[in-house]
Amino acid sequence: MVILSKFAENLSALMQEHNLKAPALGEILGTHRTNITRYQQGKRLPSYSLFIKIVEYFNVSADILLGRLDYCDVETFLPAEPFGTTLRRALNETKTSQYNLQQNLHYSSATTTSWLANQRIPTMEHICQLADYLDVPVDYLLGRIR
Repeated sequence: MVILSKFAENLSALMQEHNLKAPALGEILGTHRTNITRYQQGKRLPSYSLFIKIVEYFNVSADILLGRLDYCDVETFLPAEPFGTTLRRALNETKTSQYNLQQNLHYSSATTTSWLANQRIPTMEHICQLADYLDVPVDYLLGRIR
């Protein structure tokens, strides 16, 4: 998966730039160092909440960290908002119905309804898929830009 390898590469570069090893970053983010190592090795993506902590700690664009963009002219990001709030905003602004989202991305009604109600959080893979489908930046879906 391209996102996984790009994330691993970009996280490692940020850590090197900030002279951080996995144990130190794990402590800062409140996770075990082995999780950080798995991310650096491209074995998995972090959870939504840990991903937010990473982009906020390094003050970087989520889209750049995921390898979706090479450049971002935003220097200051807003605090992340509840995902359901930002997804609803994106659906409204792109004039996309929940039904069309479900049909085109093969999501169940229960899944999208739970996201919109802030009862569940999608995986980072789903967030990237949603961003592609809605043609919006991941940072927008996280509520970090408007």
